[in-house]
Amino acid sequence: MASNKAAEVTSGGKERVDKAADILAAAFDNDPVYGYFLHDIPEDRRQLSRHKALHAFIKACALNYGEIVETANWGSCGVLMPPGRKAENPFTILQAGLIPLVMTVGVTCSRRMIYGYTGTAEELKGKVLSKEEINAFWYVVWMGTATERRHQGLASKVLSYMQDKARGDGRPLWLEATTQNSRRLFSQHGFQDVGEIILGKGVVGPDGAPKKNGEGVTIWGMVWRP
Repeated sequence: MASNKAAEVTSGGKERVDKAADILAAAFDNDPVYGYFLHDIPEDRRQLSRHKALHAFIKACALNYGEIVETANWGSCGVLMPPGRKAENPFTILQAGLIPLVMTVGVTCSRRMIYGYTGTAEELKGKVLSKEEINAFWYVVWMGTATERRHQGLASKVLSYMQDKARGDGRPLWLEATTQNSRRLFSQHGFQDVGEIILGKGVVGPDGAPKKNGEGVTIWGMVWRP
């Protein structure tokens, strides 16, 4: 079994970015948030669109000093951003492939994924993190486990590594849970719910599928402090 050692990825880490995109795109196949993001994309294009989006965003994280963490030969993986670093760096947009992404999924969908989600999450962080913490937290951007490797405790290994990073410098670890299952996992590791984010209200239902006057999908902001 491979260790869950992290690796800092730069633009030269193409293989790790590719592998992480493969794992996470499959892991988020039925995720309600990605259902909402892509709800107006034809069904036969959603899988490819999800993969392209994740690949571009993961590469953007890697170009800005994000770490791709994996365990058990890519049985599970995650992306961790260090304090003060953001994937939405305008100087790395072209290199990350975000422009081709816009051409693939369209301007509306891209804006929904990049600005609609990020802006709402930033509002919640501003309410619950202290002035000292707001620019000094570690951010779990994504976590996912290969379909055939689930229920083996692999996600817990990835998450424990991330907690060790935050514990090492005494800073909080922030994430957003997009399903009740992931919310339970994070709670078991000591994360606390700090607020809800509702996306797509009036447009989609709780599963992310189009629904007139729908309730929208719920995301739970969660924080862990060492």
